[in-house]
Amino acid sequence: MSRLVRDARLETREARRRLPKRKIPYWRVVIEGIHVGYYKGKNNGMWYAKARTPEGKYIWQSLGVADDSSDADGKVVLNYSQAQDQAKKSGEKIRHGDNYSETKQYTVNDATKDYLDDFKAHGKKSLYSTKKQIEAHITPTLGNRLLSTLTYRQLDSWKSNLATSDKRLRTGLGKKQQYKADDNSDSDYLRRRRATANRIITILKAILNHAFKIERIKSNDAWQKLKPFKNVSMAKVRFLSEKETERLLNVCNPDFRFLVRGALLTGARYGELSELKVTDYNTHNHSIFIRQSKSRKPRSIPLNKEGIKLFNLLVTGRSADDLIFIRENGSKWGKNYQARPIADACNIAKITPPASFHHLRHTYASTLAMKGVPLQVIAELLGHADTRITHKHYAHLMPSYVANVIKEHLPDFGYSDESNVISRP
Repeated sequence: MSRLVRDARLETREARRRLPKRKIPYWRVVIEGIHVGYYKGKNNGMWYAKARTPEGKYIWQSLGVADDSSDADGKVVLNYSQAQDQAKKSGEKIRHGDNYSETKQYTVNDATKDYLDDFKAHGKKSLYSTKKQIEAHITPTLGNRLLSTLTYRQLDSWKSNLATSDKRLRTGLGKKQQYKADDNSDSDYLRRRRATANRIITILKAILNHAFKIERIKSNDAWQKLKPFKNVSMAKVRFLSEKETERLLNVCNPDFRFLVRGALLTGARYGELSELKVTDYNTHNHSIFIRQSKSRKPRSIPLNKEGIKLFNLLVTGRSADDLIFIRENGSKWGKNYQARPIADACNIAKITPPASFHHLRHTYASTLAMKGVPLQVIAELLGHADTRITHKHYAHLMPSYVANVIKEHLPDFGYSDESNVISRP
């Protein structure tokens, strides 16, 4: 092992924890022209190497995850000393040109790995689903393509195939992937396929933009021209009527009925409800506190009388660290455990088309919108970052919403003559 170049800011996890977050890594020169860098993420940091190529251009290379919250293993998770050694090795190859050809051979697969490492370091909650989307739609077709040879025509062809390919169906582990046959006569089906394609395009552009940001490619022209499909994001919000929610609750098993009622009375997501603890229910102001949300912003949700009755019942005699919603056998509601019960309940209750658990959240928000609750209030209750999403899904449900906006904002243009027409009773 070579001599360690000391840096009090980076050597220990305690020191790194005190560093302010910033957009670029904290760099330390280890050899002339070679740096080791630490980028501070939300949960874990990332180690990077930076070295000057024979042409005089600096290139970044990700080395691994920092040992901020777990012990180093020397492979995936690195401490400062290990990161410094890796930086020297990678930097020497780049500096002497041995690795520069590899830089030019940088593929979409390579860019994906670097992007997901950075994604994880930032502590983003959708890592699993993002990775699955990449594995299903991006790497099979584009994974081995060199970033330096990507063209707009290739990417536009990939985009078109995304929108016209059959929908993937949930398939058992180890079984051959199943698909839903394309229905070209269903305009809403085609809209949904294009909307799905747009979400995947967003992921691909994020991957490629990250590669451009860390200087693994000189130009981003090929994908800057790639535009999403237009006029496909006007989603038809599915929400349940009062009669449907009544039938649904009547057929649910007791443990699942509590969960469904919790969703209808709070608008919280399944993952948020399954993580709620007794201490998250405030018995003084009768609200629940969501600590971890999709937007990574905590929020409080006030309860109505029915919600207060439900949560009082669920927390009585329980310890502060106990989960509020548990299964009949006392275990936690895990990932996707809600999918089968809601499908079975919809089938028995004859709810057509069947609702997903997420539609309970839509039901909560839609009901508030139809009662005239302001969009800003609904956005805060749902945990939306701003009102754009809320407006898109629920504004049309608000009574006289458009009429009220027109009355409030359209001027009279200075015309004030009164009419001499008399209205008859």
